[in-house]
Amino acid sequence: MFMEHLALTYKCHSSIGNSLDLKVMLKEVLITFVEDTNAKDGFFFLLDEQNKSYLYLSYLEDNKLNEDIRIILESNIKGLLFTKIIDFDDDKKLLIIPLNKGVFIILYEDIDKNFEYILSMFQDLIVKLNISIDACLNVQKMRNKNNILNHLTNELKEQQKKLIESDIYKTNFLANMSHELKTPLNSIIVISSIMSKNKNQKLDEEQLRNMKIINNCGNDLLLLINDILDISKIEAGEISINLSKINIIDLIKELVEEITPITNEKELLLEFEYFIDEIILLSDYQRIKQILKNLLSNAIKFTKKGKVSIVVVENTNDITIKIIDEGIGIAADKLNHIFERFKQADGSTTRKYGGTGLGLAISKELAILLGADIKASSFLEKGSTFELILPKKTNIKNISDDKVTISLKDENTIIEDIILFDMENFNIEEKKEIKEKNILLINSDYEFFFPFAVSLKKENMKISYFKSIEEFYEKTDQEYDLVVLDDKNMEENIDDFINYCKNKGIKLSILSFEKIENEIYIDKTLKKTELLNKILEKVEQ
Repeated sequence: MFMEHLALTYKCHSSIGNSLDLKVMLKEVLITFVEDTNAKDGFFFLLDEQNKSYLYLSYLEDNKLNEDIRIILESNIKGLLFTKIIDFDDDKKLLIIPLNKGVFIILYEDIDKNFEYILSMFQDLIVKLNISIDACLNVQKMRNKNNILNHLTNELKEQQKKLIESDIYKTNFLANMSHELKTPLNSIIVISSIMSKNKNQKLDEEQLRNMKIINNCGNDLLLLINDILDISKIEAGEISINLSKINIIDLIKELVEEITPITNEKELLLEFEYFIDEIILLSDYQRIKQILKNLLSNAIKFTKKGKVSIVVVENTNDITIKIIDEGIGIAADKLNHIFERFKQADGSTTRKYGGTGLGLAISKELAILLGADIKASSFLEKGSTFELILPKKTNIKNISDDKVTISLKDENTIIEDIILFDMENFNIEEKKEIKEKNILLINSDYEFFFPFAVSLKKENMKISYFKSIEEFYEKTDQEYDLVVLDDKNMEENIDDFINYCKNKGIKLSILSFEKIENEIYIDKTLKKTELLNKILEKVEQ
């Protein structure tokens, strides 16, 4: 008898806690409790958050609780603290086992002499049952929370997708509308400009004055449209960067010449101060000029009297161009917001001085794209100073990005003239551990390969460049880990070149528009980033 009791106790204990799924665990417990204690049926009532009990699980599938049993239970399980036996009919008893989060009900008939032991055994199981049920419920709560979080995450992703699409539609709309508006507006500006000159002397003073107003308003509107176009391009990532070696001093001289009539009209003094006649940088001439023109236009607009100064300072690693005015200034609490889109220091500023609040935002975005920066300082009623800081080493942001078009006007530029935007964040010691690879690029179109060359340099690759295959044949004394060739350079003798490289043990990749089933070839129609990854994979093989 003792061994039977021991076996029964062990089996009932073992059935508890085998799963973290509440229904699975309770089903196993019910089966064991009912079958091994010779019971007829069993139920588990779970307490909800309002401490109301409801039938959660029964021993028999699709078992419906007898209405008489239900009435007895409802009057007995509320506030029950200890295991209880209830007589049900002449030969039936209900064993009620209260738990923290529910109640077990076991139905017995023809109770044998072992019932007292069974009763005491169930009493011992209560602690373990409570722990297991709590664990299952906590897991269930976590799963429910995860499901909710996943649902919310999916909803947020969907909303984000819709917002991105909406932003794209908005950007495209602004760009298209701006283009559509420019055509008639240019006509208005040109015609009003011609008429305002009054060469035929057919306009009286009032008509002439009105024509000049039309022309000025047209030019103001054109500036607004151009700003919107620039913002649209920046948002869409459709910016073109045209690199060339430029003399910053000559660029500013040209800008001063263009802007002088405006300062003369306002009776402002325009000063240009520099200490060296030639400062050569590799950058985008038009973008730098656009930035400086925006800064100068702002300085002139907000200066009623006095002077506007341009000061060029050469430092060790950069060239700083300062635009200094004696205008209205900017309050300290507003200074941090002046580079945000559609924002000016004060709403009244727009009404009084005009403008969209886009000029500084555009200038900042373009500066960052060129690896430069703009800083501002100001004092109310004393004036403002804007500094355009241009690095001596060109660090073009996102140079390998498919949405940023990089062109190079000067073929004499070498890769060593360029450093990447995020190069300063590299750990030098870690970088030394990476073995440098030698890559040769062969292409008559240096502008095409330039972004790849810079991006490959970022990956610690040593880059060489030849214009033609003939140049390669002449300089085969150097060893290369990979040769990358554009097949437009060799339409006829491509097989000869492949065999030559094979015989010399030179690893070769050929960029081609044709779909060729050969591991040597790389699809030239791929996006720049994908094409770059293919080249990197080849050199590591």
